[in-house]
Amino acid sequence: MTRLLNIGSINIDYVYQVPHFLRAGETLEAVSRAIFMGGKGLNQSVAAKRSGLEVIHLGVLGADGTFLRDFMQTEGIDVRFLRTDNTLPTGHTVIQVTPDAENAILYFAGTNHAIDRELVREALRTLETDDFVLMQNEVNDVGFCLTEAKKQGLVTIFNPAPYSPEVLNYPLDQVDVLIVNETEARGILGADLADDDEILKSLRERFPHAAIFLTLGKRGMKCDLGQGLQPMSFKAFKVKAVDTTGAGDTFVGYAVRALMAYRETKDIKVFKKEIETAMLAAATSVTREGAVPSIPKINELTLAAKTGD
Repeated sequence: MTRLLNIGSINIDYVYQVPHFLRAGETLEAVSRAIFMGGKGLNQSVAAKRSGLEVIHLGVLGADGTFLRDFMQTEGIDVRFLRTDNTLPTGHTVIQVTPDAENAILYFAGTNHAIDRELVREALRTLETDDFVLMQNEVNDVGFCLTEAKKQGLVTIFNPAPYSPEVLNYPLDQVDVLIVNETEARGILGADLADDDEILKSLRERFPHAAIFLTLGKRGMKCDLGQGLQPMSFKAFKVKAVDTTGAGDTFVGYAVRALMAYRETKDIKVFKKEIETAMLAAATSVTREGAVPSIPKINELTLAAKTGD
């Protein structure tokens, strides 16, 4: 079975329900607070694992994050390349969630910026050609990881979230699969394009050899796999949103499953079916609170598809 190595962040999420986003100079009383496991890396590893994939996670925790390691092991994620740094706190976020389910996130990297290059090399050496390597933009040395992965003939997937100008300094020509939302796409392109198709076309010109996924929130998702195939559009499922935190990460994890299925079968119908599952997974996640707790398992989606829920 094709394996996925996720070189990814792991966070403790502090989620506050608020009447509105905090304004400059304002003191605002939160309605409630909850503590969740999160981080784009952890979210995507959990989503990929719950979709049925074999997942290895590389990352660093602080002494305050041992419960996160325990959880990942319970999920069935391979944590042999998960290290502990007792000199730093685990990465964490402070998340504001409004009544209409919008969120604003303050992120502190902590141990997510303490990944060692030799650990990366060690993990990559355990993979075989055509295994997948997934990265986000919440850890250090993304450029190094991309370059080392391609040296070994691995399939590189990059989700440049959260976007920062530093992304433009990465060796993006080493990216085989790019998964971006509109904000990330505009940042990479350096253009404030409004039309979805124009954004996708510009990304294709910028990344002529990569498969490209453009997520559009409530408007769905567009993708261009290249290889002479026509771009595809997928509608979002209509649901009552409770918390959108982690929806994009849920999609990414399940989209990796779709990519692996397509790579093995070369059947575009199989790919489309798997992407519909990824869209359903993301839609299901926004009906639940939190990041990790909101990510559905593949059997839940099968049931939802049968019942129409």
